[in-house]
Amino acid sequence: SLARYSFKKGKLTKNYFKDLNKRGLGDTANDMALYGGKLYIVVNVSSTIEVIDFQTGVSIKQIPMLAENGSSRQPRHITFHKDKAYVCSYDGTVARIDTTSLEIDALTKAGRNPENICIQNNKLYVSNSGGLDYNTPVGYDKTVSVVDLTSFQETKKIEVVTNPVNLVTDNQGDVYLVSMGDYGAIPNTFQRIDSETDEVTTITETNATEMASVGDKLYMIYSQYDANWNQVISFISYDAINEKVISDNFITDGTSIDKPYKIGADPTTGYIYITASDYKTNGDVYAFDASGKKLFQFEVGLNPVKAVFVKR
Repeated sequence: SLARYSFKKGKLTKNYFKDLNKRGLGDTANDMALYGGKLYIVVNVSSTIEVIDFQTGVSIKQIPMLAENGSSRQPRHITFHKDKAYVCSYDGTVARIDTTSLEIDALTKAGRNPENICIQNNKLYVSNSGGLDYNTPVGYDKTVSVVDLTSFQETKKIEVVTNPVNLVTDNQGDVYLVSMGDYGAIPNTFQRIDSETDEVTTITETNATEMASVGDKLYMIYSQYDANWNQVISFISYDAINEKVISDNFITDGTSIDKPYKIGADPTTGYIYITASDYKTNGDVYAFDASGKKLFQFEVGLNPVKAVFVKR
């Protein structure tokens, strides 16, 4: 589902897409981004990219993400550069979509089960999780593919910690990466890639499982379990210029979030958005101002994964 919250009216439209288009988005919307007046929603299991006119909320096109044999590519995340959209899919491909024609104009190979994608220094970085192979002899992947945007070909694979997933960029030319490890002997790890050299640094001062970037500041959720299997959750702010932790709890008003799921941040207002999910019932969205005080909270659909922020 797609919900819309109006700041001006303080009003939530919980089934915004369905109300306007008389149908749902499909199975498992996984990512969303606004580009050129269009809202792009990556629908993983249904294997489509839903393209919506942002002003009207009406669907313009469903772009099928299918292989030549008709099988699902299972798209995961999307990013944009110079009138092109780039979508990584679990079948090991990255698709390039022309944002005018809304047609796929090229495909290239990455690693196994790419989870996320970002652009820095005219290069595409793709985290290859190998997540679908975790219980097979080949196991998780542990690489990030680097794709040259001009040739649209993979130029190298960077070795990182096992099971790389989340990627964000800063204004200093770096790519930040979370690798989830194998949920056992190999721990969750927070890393940084220098896009000039593609060298990887492990950041040991702090850690993250989910993160959002606003210029030179990262907001991160780190969820772990102690020796007694009690869940310990931190909400961390990180200075990407000086490469140090600003706060181990950027929530300053005592608001408690038991099941934090995803995080986003609005570069215009500085607002921080945290979604919560128990994987069984509808989730909540919490909005905080830049000082860490809660502004509002509202209920949306199951497993809320992404918010986009637009000044109308």
